Amino acid sequence: MNKFVGLTLALISPLFAVSVRAETLVPLNNVLAKTSIGSMAKFTQGMTSKIPPQAQSIFGGLTSINCAKGASPASCIPMAIWNTTFNTGQLTTAEIAQKTGHSVDPNSSLATATPWLSQLKISDALAANPAMATMPVTANGVRTTLGSLASSQGGKILGKVVDLRQTQVAQFPQIQNIKLSQFNGLSKLPANVIPNLSQLPITEMPGFSLSGGIALMKLDVIRTKERKIHHMVMSGSNRQPNAKCDSNCDYAEFHPWVGMPYLRGARIISGDSLSVQGGEGLLAMVNGGMEPTGVEANIGAGGVKFVIRNLNAKTGSATVNINFRGCGWLVGCTPYFFGIPLFTISERNNWFPLPTTSASVYRVVKLKKPF
Repeated sequence: MNKFVGLTLALISPLFAVSVRAETLVPLNNVLAKTSIGSMAKFTQGMTSKIPPQAQSIFGGLTSINCAKGASPASCIPMAIWNTTFNTGQLTTAEIAQKTGHSVDPNSSLATATPWLSQLKISDALAANPAMATMPVTANGVRTTLGSLASSQGGKILGKVVDLRQTQVAQFPQIQNIKLSQFNGLSKLPANVIPNLSQLPITEMPGFSLSGGIALMKLDVIRTKERKIHHMVMSGSNRQPNAKCDSNCDYAEFHPWVGMPYLRGARIISGDSLSVQGGEGLLAMVNGGMEPTGVEANIGAGGVKFVIRNLNAKTGSATVNINFRGCGWLVGCTPYFFGIPLFTISERNNWFPLPTTSASVYRVVKLKKPF
């Protein structure tokens, strides 16, 4: 009996976990240069997201985000989100035009060149740049200056008082060189109110950065409704790396696009199957301290997280969402609690890789232990 037990134990393999991290830099510019706010996928279902009170100041006073089914991110995601992640507020109208192969026509009206201006308060426009007080405008058919309207109508929406079709860029050329972030109220407007911004590649945004340790993963196969998934799991969060899924687990297996053979078969669990702890510092408790599982990438000012959803084993397809967070000085960062659809991947059409700077896997290794 002892020999039988000993032989049996020798064949049973004890399990232990090791973490493998990729440190290979792979160029992403040629991939992300094709990605812009305007190229992101439309919402397949309506979405409403409340911004927790602790994070509202970080997002420019934003209290909620609402997108209808079929809406594009460019038409419903407020500028505060893009600014927090990609520093879009540091851009000017002239810079956006130049980066997208356009120019600001000095003969165009402000209604054409800066249509977003009509949705701001007169007082906010003047606060952005005091020189705007001298800008000639037409109010109720009378030519005047914006500054002369401030005392009596400063709290009103500029477009309801002033006809911006009657003022040309050439009459106040400074307008095209004022940073967008200086205009209070603009953070609550969608990206498509700013000419050409939706066409601007992510790589051309001020907050874009590309650090070392980037891995590019391509979809191999999709599995659904599995149990106890931990071996080769890549997804998770900063507080729960390589987080395991116990039941009803949808996941996708990936392989590295270039090199890194130890990442072959890496598993990314669906954000629909698992939520994990995230965030840092005082803001870590926003959204209950939770975020969907996924992989992070340091390609923006605040970082982004890629989350896969809507996994379908029959069609071999999934939706990739890009999730955002907000960070503040001395208060940390929120979890990646808010996401929007980015693109669709499939087993047959996997040309768009998933970038990550947290490319580690939880590997379960079986060892035979002699007795």
